Amino acid sequence: MKIIARNAPAVFVALALLVASALCLASVGPLAERPAIVLGAYILAGSAWLLALHLARSGRVSLRLVVVGAVLLHLGALASDLRTTDDAPRLAWEGRVILDGASPYAFAPDAPELADLARSHPRLHAAVNHREVPAAYPPLAQAVGVLSAASQGDADEPEVGTRSVRVLFAVLDLLALVPLVALLRRRGLPDGLALAWGWCPLVAFEIAGAGHLEALALAPLLGALALGERSRGRTADVGAAALFALSILAKLLPIVLLPWFVRSERWRWRVAWVLAFVLIGFAPFLQPLSPLRGAERGVLLGMSEYALRWDGFHVVHRFVEGACALVFDRGPGWTDPRRIARALLAAVWFGWAWRTWRRERDPARAALDLFGAWIVLTPILHPWYALWCVPWLAVRRAPAFAFLAVAIPLAFVPVIGWQREGAWLEPPWLWPVVALPFLLILLRSALAHWRPREHARDLA
Repeated sequence: MKIIARNAPAVFVALALLVASALCLASVGPLAERPAIVLGAYILAGSAWLLALHLARSGRVSLRLVVVGAVLLHLGALASDLRTTDDAPRLAWEGRVILDGASPYAFAPDAPELADLARSHPRLHAAVNHREVPAAYPPLAQAVGVLSAASQGDADEPEVGTRSVRVLFAVLDLLALVPLVALLRRRGLPDGLALAWGWCPLVAFEIAGAGHLEALALAPLLGALALGERSRGRTADVGAAALFALSILAKLLPIVLLPWFVRSERWRWRVAWVLAFVLIGFAPFLQPLSPLRGAERGVLLGMSEYALRWDGFHVVHRFVEGACALVFDRGPGWTDPRRIARALLAAVWFGWAWRTWRRERDPARAALDLFGAWIVLTPILHPWYALWCVPWLAVRRAPAFAFLAVAIPLAFVPVIGWQREGAWLEPPWLWPVVALPFLLILLRSALAHWRPREHARDLA
């Protein structure tokens, strides 16, 4: 208690800066209208979060204060209107397609088969991004889209569905603190470290503020890991497997943690239950069970488009693709440098995953290795992708990813040009300001981790 009392002023200064920044972001309006204020408030809030995270590592933040701060931050995010993304209208559109009896995985928003739906909901259709590409989000995300569309009734009001999605995700975001605290307690770590997730401004404003799907995936993933660690019987295994499957059905990325989740004496049962729940989730969109038009086309059209075509701000992919482009020309075949670069970096990721499997048994610690490597190697790093590394900062120190969570909002700068002029232009200073320091801090941490091992080997 003396430690908490002695450092209370610093803790409350951090919380005050977070709340003040949240109020600023809640009142400033869309990003494109006042980018300097928005990004400045984001950086200030992130710096306050870093201070609070540092203090929490010594047990200087109470769980009650974490919850209060998280609620205040999320209320500010719900009141905001930064418009950093347009994913929520797309969810609502895909939900509308399902309610119309068609599969969003089969028909892009601009498909002729959906022309009547587009004419009856012109505002929603116009608000959808990349209207030439079918759905890529898994079935649980589609279920949220159905709820979003149903909340609008017959009205053509994208904002209504967006607000309902944001409220739902804000609640899930806050509920994620429960399993995170359970994971901390099992590792003998302070409860206050849950602020790594609860007080992170990037988390609040990209989930409650923008309506991204990460909370829909990360909340059940944290729940699955927490319940799986406590599991003493088959019933608990089924519950943990159901949560893990829900995470995969929200975003496919959590599947990389499956080998760690099933790492137990009852691994066969866990694998079987996870696969069963995932298949049940996909069944409404697959023949012969699906009643939806176009179900015979499967569910991979949009995902394959995303995997092969999407590009943007990234950390190392530019250099690998650039090297491949010196040898190969762009084209429809597998000699396209974009495909070769993706294949090479995927091989690097699998090699890193194998190393992690051999050295790390703790799934919460392995998560940062796996998701962190994906962040480094991915051909497109949207700011909200960094959320995949944030909850694990409560369990282990990772200065590079903590820095990234603070600096990555600067990657919204190309969004400003997109919203104003329809041109996606990455400024030349962005990579040196965000990616280069991130890589240098990552390298420094790797060397610090490697040297003691080498010293111990020399002594032996």
